[in-house]
Amino acid sequence: MSNKRPDRTTMEGMIWNANHVLDKALDPKTPGIPRGMIKNCKGVILLSMAEAGFIFSGTVGSGVIIAHNEDNSWSPPSALSVGGIGWGLVAGKEVKDVIICVMERGNVDTLSAETQVKIGGQLSATLGPVGREAETSLNFNGTSEIRGTYAYTWSKGVFGGISMETAVLKVRPKENARFYGKESVSSKEILENTLAAPKDMGVEDLHYKLDLLSKGKALVLTPAQVERKSSMRNLADEAGVLAKSVQTDVMEVDADEEVA
Repeated sequence: MSNKRPDRTTMEGMIWNANHVLDKALDPKTPGIPRGMIKNCKGVILLSMAEAGFIFSGTVGSGVIIAHNEDNSWSPPSALSVGGIGWGLVAGKEVKDVIICVMERGNVDTLSAETQVKIGGQLSATLGPVGREAETSLNFNGTSEIRGTYAYTWSKGVFGGISMETAVLKVRPKENARFYGKESVSSKEILENTLAAPKDMGVEDLHYKLDLLSKGKALVLTPAQVERKSSMRNLADEAGVLAKSVQTDVMEVDADEEVA
């Protein structure tokens, strides 16, 4: 299967990339995320961030946030931007895939507000422990030991914890409205399960993989899953082309110029 990533300025592309991030976390060759971390979190943020070039340029990116409900189900995804988003010339620079486990519902509510939230300012995302059995060293009884936001990254073939101190996250209400087919929709509505996600857009795959993570499972993609991933990538690219004429929060940038 091609390693090419789709346009990630649309929800279709961001959902594809979120599934891609989870594939990395579920790979049996990686240490994985502690199952208790996913089981007890109140939300998960799945991002694609770049320091320069590739699809994005500068320290920018995009992604989704998904709330974890009391009944252990997952909400539909809400669109986020990191700093700002854009597409430009492919320069082959580093892309980081990031998973952030949000351990408090109040922080999920903060992240669903349509204002900028600074990681390291309003929120603190610290190094997350790795290893599917690592929860034995944590306290998941609501003590301050897990009262925070924990970040993991996949970069240059290495999966592990990172500390995020400068990222600025913001909800993308217009992209949410486009994807959910409504004139207006708030991130709060999405994360509180008041509307359903469009069918067969990869959201069901996200929920399935998050459930696997919460059980400490690993996943090796079957040929059918690989083919589906390829089809979803093509769908995301098509959505990106169609959305460019209506997107107002996306800027075109020259990656080489940004690097210089």
